[in-house]
Amino acid sequence: MPASLVLILAVFPASRAAAAPCTGVNCYRYYADITITAWTDPSIPVFPGSTHYYTVRVTNTGWRTGGASVPTPGLGPDSGDVYVVFQPSSPEEYPVARADYTGYAFTGAPFRCYGYLGNGLVCHTESIPNGTTSQFTVAFQAPRTVGSHTLTTYADTYGWTEYDENNNSLTLTYQVGYLA
Repeated sequence: MPASLVLILAVFPASRAAAAPCTGVNCYRYYADITITAWTDPSIPVFPGSTHYYTVRVTNTGWRTGGASVPTPGLGPDSGDVYVVFQPSSPEEYPVARADYTGYAFTGAPFRCYGYLGNGLVCHTESIPNGTTSQFTVAFQAPRTVGSHTLTTYADTYGWTEYDENNNSLTLTYQVGYLA
């Protein structure tokens, strides 16, 4: 009886290999870092119930960490989604509606202001390129109560990790009153 040989080959895909941990002096990580600055206009006391403006600048500064050096600003990735929230302390203060849902003026990556948060406002952009700044202005109706008022504004980097989330908020103080 003749001998026969049957050969069966099977190919199984290999599982994905895990990336080697990044260690040592040649290992660097790059991050986006969002920072904000803001101011109110006018800077003199706002007439009760009048329109006044907040301008915010949102900057993406890249950071490099790791290796044998301390963290340094420099090249980094473009940001992910960035939300800027305006939250007044007074329930009498609220955003002035705009038909096109954009800030009054902007430079850099455009922010669209479309969501209300209590009596505040939420604005969004999909990304801020590394090394750039976006600036926009929004209008609010001032409280009718004379005195000192505040507004907290912060940038939320929802869905991605940035270098330092502790530099994303600030509180502005302004006066409502009558000119002497």
